[in-house]
Amino acid sequence: MNKLKLRFVIIAFLLLSFSNFVQGQCAGSDSTIEICNKDSDDTNRSYNLFSQLGGSPIAGGTWATTNPENFYALNQSTGILDLWRINNYGTHSFTYTNTSCNQTATVTINLGGYPGEDNIDGSANACGDDNSVNLHGFLGSNVDGKVQDFNGLWEEDPSTVTNQLEGYTFNAQAAGTGIYIFTYTVPAVNSCAARTATVVLEVHPPAEPGIANSVTFCANDDLSAYTNFDLYGQLTGEDPNGTWSENGTGQLSDLNDSFINIEELNTNFGYGTYSFTYTVYPSHPVCEKREATVNIDILPVLVGTITADDICLGYDYEVNLAYDDTMLHNGSFLIEYTINNSTDIAPALLTNGSGSFMVNQNLVPLNRTVTLEIIGIESVSPMRDVCPRVIVPPTTFLVASSKADVQDICIENNAEIQITEILDATGNLANGNFTTNYEITNPDGSTSTSTSFDLEFTNGDAAFTISGSNFIVEGEYEVRPSISNTYATNCPIADIFTVTPVPNTIQLNLIVDNNCDATQIDVLVDAPILPNGTYTITYDVTEIISNSVLTTNTINFTGGTAAYQIDVDALPVGNYTASVRSIQNDATPCRIDFEFEENENFSIGGVPAAPVAAANQNFCMSEYTGGPTLMDIEVTAEGDILFYDTDTDTDILPISTALIDGEDYYISNTDTLNNCEGTDRVQVTVSFGNPEAPTSSNLNPQFCAETNPILANIEIDAGIGNSVTWFDALTGGNELASTTTIINNQPYFAATNTNGCNSSERLTIIPIVNSVTPTQLSADVLAVCGLDNPTVLTLRTLVDEFDNDVFWFSTETGGTPLSDDIPLVTDSIYYAENYDPTTGCSSATRVPVTIDLSNCDPENYDFFIPDGFSPNADGRNDTFFIPNIETIFPNYTLEIINRYGTTLFKGDRGKPAWNGKHGSATAPNGVYFYIINYNKGNSESIQGRLYLNR
Repeated sequence: MNKLKLRFVIIAFLLLSFSNFVQGQCAGSDSTIEICNKDSDDTNRSYNLFSQLGGSPIAGGTWATTNPENFYALNQSTGILDLWRINNYGTHSFTYTNTSCNQTATVTINLGGYPGEDNIDGSANACGDDNSVNLHGFLGSNVDGKVQDFNGLWEEDPSTVTNQLEGYTFNAQAAGTGIYIFTYTVPAVNSCAARTATVVLEVHPPAEPGIANSVTFCANDDLSAYTNFDLYGQLTGEDPNGTWSENGTGQLSDLNDSFINIEELNTNFGYGTYSFTYTVYPSHPVCEKREATVNIDILPVLVGTITADDICLGYDYEVNLAYDDTMLHNGSFLIEYTINNSTDIAPALLTNGSGSFMVNQNLVPLNRTVTLEIIGIESVSPMRDVCPRVIVPPTTFLVASSKADVQDICIENNAEIQITEILDATGNLANGNFTTNYEITNPDGSTSTSTSFDLEFTNGDAAFTISGSNFIVEGEYEVRPSISNTYATNCPIADIFTVTPVPNTIQLNLIVDNNCDATQIDVLVDAPILPNGTYTITYDVTEIISNSVLTTNTINFTGGTAAYQIDVDALPVGNYTASVRSIQNDATPCRIDFEFEENENFSIGGVPAAPVAAANQNFCMSEYTGGPTLMDIEVTAEGDILFYDTDTDTDILPISTALIDGEDYYISNTDTLNNCEGTDRVQVTVSFGNPEAPTSSNLNPQFCAETNPILANIEIDAGIGNSVTWFDALTGGNELASTTTIINNQPYFAATNTNGCNSSERLTIIPIVNSVTPTQLSADVLAVCGLDNPTVLTLRTLVDEFDNDVFWFSTETGGTPLSDDIPLVTDSIYYAENYDPTTGCSSATRVPVTIDLSNCDPENYDFFIPDGFSPNADGRNDTFFIPNIETIFPNYTLEIINRYGTTLFKGDRGKPAWNGKHGSATAPNGVYFYIINYNKGNSESIQGRLYLNR
């Protein structure tokens, strides 16, 4: 090789080696840096990671971090890192990737902690009623963007320890008022020393108005002892520096006055509730003012009288009430009362000083004086408290049950008068002789009064008789006894009764024109002794077997003889009873001579009509085991059926006689009630039928299981005009519906059906039902990244089928297969169906797969958290939201808080963007903090800060 050629080869080799060396170092090399006091230098807000790479990195790559907490602190394009936005001490790694050589290098920062600034100048204050004080709100800096680390440790100073610190929350309520010292420590990181910030918190006492105790009086109480009533006496545990106020009574002269005149309140305003409020202001504005209210309740009182008159059994027991309406308001009340130590409650409407209520009758004994007393009252409407003490004197009354009773009688009969539960003058049941008379009111309204007589009573009861000579006219009478020296009540002692005349005798007869087949019945009446006038008798016709009354009517006649007809021609065929009787005989108690009833049995259509039967009757031989008999001939007839060989034959054929094809038979019938045989016979000619068995060109037809084949799907040739009947056995067995589902390899048996007659021979069919096994999927959930735009084709990776084809559907049943280019939808279910190309059958069921589109690696999709936004309604960057987070982390939650720890916004997939407001208030410009819970796998929650600039 000559020297020129050798030199060229060497130069080419060196150039190639240098190119490979540069290619291998295009991302630089790893490096580790330690930064202790990041907060002391504001240039740390734009820390250049690229300059910290070792080797000879080439610009143009991208930066990434695996820690979501640092995501928004890093500019992925430039590698500029805001260390002030990393609010957790410790080790943080950032990776540089140069895609031109597909090389990476990592810068590792060991970051010292920042605990925030001391707060010991008295600006940290809390109220003693706060059980959750956020200590982070007292750390901070006057430098914008400088925020303490969030992963430090809060501790109580030993000199003021309370054990009420939990995490960063202090229970000031449990600790009580005082000054407490807390330290917030971030530990050492490598050579970076631990750092501590101190908070001196003063817990101020809350305002304490005390516990108010109200006081209650009745409107008629003696209140002279309460003319100088000190309201402080109704408070317990109050601060002494409060003020008193009230509404409209004029009892308080100024804010320091605590004395009121309750007697004057009652005199000026009457019953009601009067409120007096004690207000205490706090010693420090971090606490709020507090109030306690003392109520003075003056309750209305029922003061009045009640009256209850003596009343009679069966009337309402009403009590009248008169009351002082200046002491009690109008309205609805419940009155509690006692009667002889029995207690009950009754509603009452009281208006302008008067009202009434009803006494429970079950509490009041009869014929005895009782004492009624009101013992309580309760307001119902309007609902107001009422003084339980009532001032109402009791009253007495009596409920009497005295009465007279007289039974109905016949003309000129004596009347027996029964008198019960009569009270003597002292109110007890009467015993002994009492002077008595009575008054009779006649049907025409005239009256007569008896002479007085002594009547003996025993335990209030007595009886006497009034002669029948007083009752010679029919009609209604009233008897009203009057008994002297008895208890005066308003009870009417009287009774009304009826006097009925005695009817005379009559003669009557029934004549049936034809007992076998009647059309008319004559009713003959012979009553010559009756005076002229109108009389009534009743007749009815009853069907014997059912005992049903089919015809009923009344007959009116005058004295003498009469003849009437009962028309029975329209009655249906059957056996009947005709009955005639007197209405007067049934209704009056005076049945002496006027008692009669006549009955006569008869029939309608006694000779049965001829049977009804089809002249020609066919018998299908497959339906009769052993062949048909006379019993199988269809015939309709009343009574018993008889069969004969000829129209005139007298020998009855046995019912078990076997039928002969083409033979004639003659039928008559008899009435079972009168054994009368019909005069006409009907002729029936019988014939036998047996169709030929069906045929088929395919005794083993095949079907797909998913189509749910039925017997009707099997092709059978039964001949023109015939149908097929299916059975489960070659002979006998059960008939199967044509909708019966076919079972694989199970035999079925077909018969020809001609006009309802099945062939005795049957064709055997054994069908084959092909089933396809559902596909076996490698997973029931497909997790892919929705940002890759996956389609139905992606589902193919789940299926490994060789014998069958697989189609995908969006529905569990029905529908058409999905094409491979249809995009997948998250949380949707797709269904795989196997298809056997050999049989043309598919699987009966489809296997579901649920789609999860959140399987995305944030680093592969330029996932970042914005560090600020400008809600100025210019249409650009008006809300704070995180692009693509709902796809990568679908269950995430977002919380925005201010530097005092107050939550301004809570977001999630359904509420992703913050518009810079807190409720209806507008958040000011400045630094805010976010907390993101990714709620996915091992992704840790992150905290960061953002800047709001309008």
